[in-house]
Amino acid sequence: LAALRDTFGLAPDAEVTTEANPDSVTPTSLARLREAGFTRISFGMQSSAPHVLRLLERTHTPGRALDAVRWAREAGFASVSLDLIYGTPGESADDWRRSVEAALVAAPDHLSAYSLIVEDGTRLAARVRRGEVPLPDEDDLADKYAIADAMLAARGLNWYEVSNWARPGHACRHNLAYWR
Repeated sequence: LAALRDTFGLAPDAEVTTEANPDSVTPTSLARLREAGFTRISFGMQSSAPHVLRLLERTHTPGRALDAVRWAREAGFASVSLDLIYGTPGESADDWRRSVEAALVAAPDHLSAYSLIVEDGTRLAARVRRGEVPLPDEDDLADKYAIADAMLAARGLNWYEVSNWARPGHACRHNLAYWR
């Protein structure tokens, strides 16, 4: 980041974002990122349901994302985002509601909710091909999107882009740039 700043310069109000897995950060590493000039961080929470995290092969525990958000706030990040994934095989509507609620407890400035896409070449795709787990159901995906939209809007996060909600002033600039 220092090399980019020195070579190209950064606008004084630049949004400088990094993404992190909740289990790859510590209070010290987050403080160092903030000191380096990062202003926004996004954590891949994905779910608060242990069985969903296992199927997605995530290594963090459900509470670790909430710790990461708290540490990022303590480090001075101006904007903190969480990413969730819905539609994982075996995820109930109640699992999804609990995941959204858990994310809201952390009071993120921004939240992304993505439907599960089974990517070729992944272990999950191989399990789907073998019939071990089903593909996400489109009606279930639509229902979970509606659940997220209602819950997030009720807590002051406004929908601004297909999979993204934010508190006023916290819409992600690069998301907006893509859509513009």
